[in-house]
Amino acid sequence: MVWTFTRRFPPSSPLKPYPKKPLYQRDVIKFPEWNDPPPGTSQENIPVRPIVMNSEMWFKRHSIAIGEVPACRLVHRRQLTEANVEEIWRSTTLSHLQKILGLDSLEEVLNVKLVNSKYIIHNVYSVSKQGVVILDDKSKELPHWVLSAMKCLANWPNCSDWKQPMYLGFEKDVFKTIADYYGHLKEPLLTFHLFDAFVSVLGLLQKEKMAIEAFQICCLLLPPENRRKLQLLMRMMARICLNKEMPPLCDGFGTRTLMVQTFSRCILCSKDEVDLDELLAARLVTFLMDNYQEILKVPLALQTSIEERVAHLRRVQIKYPGADMDITLSAPSFCRQISPEEFEYQRAYGSQEPLTALLEEVIADAKLSNKEKKKKLKQFQKSYPEVYQERFPTPESEALLFPEKPKPKPQLFMWALRKPFQPFQRTRSFRM
Repeated sequence: MVWTFTRRFPPSSPLKPYPKKPLYQRDVIKFPEWNDPPPGTSQENIPVRPIVMNSEMWFKRHSIAIGEVPACRLVHRRQLTEANVEEIWRSTTLSHLQKILGLDSLEEVLNVKLVNSKYIIHNVYSVSKQGVVILDDKSKELPHWVLSAMKCLANWPNCSDWKQPMYLGFEKDVFKTIADYYGHLKEPLLTFHLFDAFVSVLGLLQKEKMAIEAFQICCLLLPPENRRKLQLLMRMMARICLNKEMPPLCDGFGTRTLMVQTFSRCILCSKDEVDLDELLAARLVTFLMDNYQEILKVPLALQTSIEERVAHLRRVQIKYPGADMDITLSAPSFCRQISPEEFEYQRAYGSQEPLTALLEEVIADAKLSNKEKKKKLKQFQKSYPEVYQERFPTPESEALLFPEKPKPKPQLFMWALRKPFQPFQRTRSFRM
């Protein structure tokens, strides 16, 4: 007998049924296109013509909608030639010098047509780590024997490069060798052309910072071989003056005075040489010796300004409708606004200030005898009559400089009070 047991379950289970995976739908969700109308509207109800929207037009509409920049276009500049870059260096350098000197035009002190832009660029970029100009043409270099002599005195008494035997007075002969070479140069190191430019800077010596900046720019205009010779000479002169172990190079003269008197004429001199040039050159060389490290280095502010301008001209620009691009291309003016009165004063007396200062220096020089002073004043009057006339408008004002000495009164001698000499007369003899 078989027993069968049957378990009964309720028709519906209290447990949740196992979730079933929905059937795969083949319809892919469609993303709206640019041309699709917004939901709830019909293309047929819009009384406008449909617009074909591409990415360029979308960006343009988006910029206008949110108030961004107006429509623009890129403008590629024409390529700058070497001549363009040279002209930028030349014009900007001269403009900066004109601003410092406070002149209406540089034609008063130099011929701008003779300024060589290649010299400026070479003096800025072709330099050693010590800032000394490097020459491409080695034939214009200092002779080897002169350079060795200068190194010998600059490093005295450690003359490692000098192979000649030393003797008593050896340093004097070496100095004489250097002085003879520089004394026979065909043209001064600062050139005849730039003489008036350097002399005009002497009027700024009271404002040392401005004078240094003006001398920096003037020295950039020099031919590279002149600038190099000047740099090496000034370094040697400064080291000799600071060297306490250096024996006297000339009896009766201090080392600093000897340096100024020996090398002034080969540094600064006019083509029509006059005695006044010695005083001007001495003032300039003295100031140059004290500040040669600053004066003979490249002015960084000027270099940065020109380099940024050249980079700006080479950069791609953005052109906006109605905008004038050319207004951004004007050269820096380095100008400041002045009053009409100051303008008239600068035009009349701007270039005369250093000459006036020189005239006053001659007048106040107590070391000069009256004869020497009169000679120098006559030379000054012949060379610069307008400046002299301004200082001595009348003969009386000139006569005050040399007052006549009162004539000494005739001395009254005792013999003048005596009776005039009487001839010998025989007297009677009293004899007993």
